[in-house]
Amino acid sequence: MCNGKLKGLVVVMGIWRVIVLAGVIGVSSTLAGCANTPDKPTYAEITFRHLAPILLDVGEIRVENSYKSPLAAPNVEHELPVKIDATIRRWASDRLRAVGKADAYAVLTIKEASVIEKPLKTVKGLSGFFTNDQSERYDFKISAELKIVTINGAKGLVTVEANRTKTVPENITLNAREMMYFERTEVLLSDFNTQMEKNIQTYLSKFLK
Repeated sequence: MCNGKLKGLVVVMGIWRVIVLAGVIGVSSTLAGCANTPDKPTYAEITFRHLAPILLDVGEIRVENSYKSPLAAPNVEHELPVKIDATIRRWASDRLRAVGKADAYAVLTIKEASVIEKPLKTVKGLSGFFTNDQSERYDFKISAELKIVTINGAKGLVTVEANRTKTVPENITLNAREMMYFERTEVLLSDFNTQMEKNIQTYLSKFLK
């Protein structure tokens, strides 16, 4: 009878020890997981100071933003580590110079600076378990215009639209997604810079110094 009780006690103690040991392992695994969590990366500003300035025969340069982000899906431009509209302002600061008459001014207007997330069809079920499909597509877009107005009524106008698209796999990490955002923004602004400079040289040559 005593032996029976003793055996029962040993069994209970054995279960308790297993539970405690499992709990310790679980806590250790959690701490190890926290320790291995990668740091959130930081990103530099995208600048254009290395490029020659564009000298405009105006007394003032203004930058206006008429684009209002909805700050909700499917738009995700507000999640970018380096914002598109802010980088366009930086482009104007780095590249445009007012070196002319006070009776003329230039206005760079941001019409659109968006990124749209679109879900893609992926394989479901058992087959999907063994595949890593492209799950989202991101459409990056800039639309902007540069207008020059003089007091005597002369005007000049150029427009630019730049687009880039990128798909990502369904197992992409948060840091990898942010890196993709940054790299696509950098390429998009490079396209914008190239097109805008070409259009200024072609259609606003009489306003250049």
